[in-house]
Amino acid sequence: MKGLIAYGTRYNSTTDIAEKIGGILAEAGIETKIVNLGEEKITDISSYDLVIIGSGIRFGSWTKESLMFLERFESELSKKKTALFVSCADARDPEKYEEAKENYLQKIKEKYPSIKPCKLGLFGGVIDLKRYGFGIRQMVKVLIKDLKTQGIDTSKPYDFRNWKEIQDWTKDLLN
Repeated sequence: MKGLIAYGTRYNSTTDIAEKIGGILAEAGIETKIVNLGEEKITDISSYDLVIIGSGIRFGSWTKESLMFLERFESELSKKKTALFVSCADARDPEKYEEAKENYLQKIKEKYPSIKPCKLGLFGGVIDLKRYGFGIRQMVKVLIKDLKTQGIDTSKPYDFRNWKEIQDWTKDLLN
């Protein structure tokens, strides 16, 4: 079996998730290619049995590269075992989790109805204010305030990815 993990990222949090998923697939004996769609273009997916498409979420949107991949290969993906995942800040908040799943996964699934993903994954990411420009920092002021009230030092990167959850999601994908 051959697998492809194609993802878009803005601040590389999604890269680490894709690599973790790829490592688990490789341990299971699946030959896996991991592609950052912002750095490499995919022209053919015919040789892959499993295709996992991921994206970081910023201001409620998938990366343009991930969306272009879904559009370009929608017909072919409809015939393959496919899974979708996103990495976003709302995954850390139990009150926003279900809404985020609806907005970032269910709506994408509806936008590309011929693709029938067998798994949808909503994972946390990393908030690193030093990586963001002034405009983005201004737009995430509410998030920063929320983190500070939780006692989180926002002068340092805050990683809220749940690696066990990502591992379990991937292993379940193999069943």
